[in-house]
Amino acid sequence: MYIKCEANRMNQLVKNRQFVLLLGGQGISILGDQIYYIGLMWTIMKQTGSAMSLGMSVFCMTLPSILVMPWAGVFADRNIKKQILIISDFFRGLIMFVIAFLTLEGHFSLIAINLFLALISAMNAFFSPALSSTIPLILDKNNLSKGNAVFEFIRRFSTICGPVIGGILISFLSISSVFALNGLSFIISFFFSLFLKVPAVSQPEHSESFLTRFKEGFFYTLRMKRLLCLTLVGGVIINFFLAPVEIFLVVISHQLKFGSAGLGWIDAAISIGALLGALTIFFGKTGHLIRMAMIGLVMEGVALMLAGLLPDFISMAVFFGLLGLGVSFASIGIGTTSQLITEDDKRGRVNSFGAMLSSSTVPLGTLFGSFLVGQLPVHWILVCFGLIVAGSGMTLYFPFKKELLGTETKNGLTNQ
Repeated sequence: MYIKCEANRMNQLVKNRQFVLLLGGQGISILGDQIYYIGLMWTIMKQTGSAMSLGMSVFCMTLPSILVMPWAGVFADRNIKKQILIISDFFRGLIMFVIAFLTLEGHFSLIAINLFLALISAMNAFFSPALSSTIPLILDKNNLSKGNAVFEFIRRFSTICGPVIGGILISFLSISSVFALNGLSFIISFFFSLFLKVPAVSQPEHSESFLTRFKEGFFYTLRMKRLLCLTLVGGVIINFFLAPVEIFLVVISHQLKFGSAGLGWIDAAISIGALLGALTIFFGKTGHLIRMAMIGLVMEGVALMLAGLLPDFISMAVFFGLLGLGVSFASIGIGTTSQLITEDDKRGRVNSFGAMLSSSTVPLGTLFGSFLVGQLPVHWILVCFGLIVAGSGMTLYFPFKKELLGTETKNGLTNQ
């Protein structure tokens, strides 16, 4: 009976034309982004030879998005989501073709590239909440976690294959080819979005000012205890303590002489674990979303603690694979829950607020982790961070206590 039910859900996803259009376009552009990222880093390092220049470019890729996100959410909550997706894809593709032309002709300018990266970052800030608020409108509640799992699978698959494809293209063709390919992926996504039909959401009867709608979205998140807890745990605490993991891996690999190849395998184990997690959610029984999120966060914490206590190569590869598995469970559980408990006309602003906090937390967590590495043994840092991550996951029990104890709706959640 269960297998038949799950097969019906998968069949519903495949037959959902709007979901297939959205998935097809975004799947291609997500892979294109991963391919181009390695080309971008390679180009800047080759042309400048400066790590500082590389850092400035990464800064240009993140800061504009953080600044624009809270305001972009206001637009995403209007009935112009399709237009935002179309315009963002078209101009991001156009910019990529311009960068490809500049690198092909040898007219490399770090200032120009950083300017283009800042523009793309700003457009990403508009695109992300529009996409996030569109998915729950084209999928019913029973299929939402499955749909999010498909997107998570594509993201993780792209992080594994994208750099490999990008490296091959650079070796056999040219650096400009990766930019052109990413530009093409955006244009393909643009054409997919042209045929997309996004259901309209109810809007206020009287016209509200931009600032009023912005404040409404901000205070809406603060008022809803469950939504605020999801934002703080999933977007702030976890991001802060997981952000420096890459630095810890580099330090451990150097201390234990794993070499660059060993570091690469452990790093890949995270993506492989996350990919398996997405597949497990898609083909398995989802169950209670908050319980799944809590299990994922505890997995992440336990994986960090075990990696600190047993720091040999095989063990760490297994433990960081477990970390990736937990990341998928936690991100899909928290993300889907947030979509379900947020009103249709406020998802864009809520998503933007959470994304802004998450994006701001990552560099702070990276700096904090870098500081601790110089003060304490890495294995003890991993143990402490693991305890904090696992403990923060357990805090989700309190705002969702009624649902977890059984007084829940069919979907395991009750809208507030």
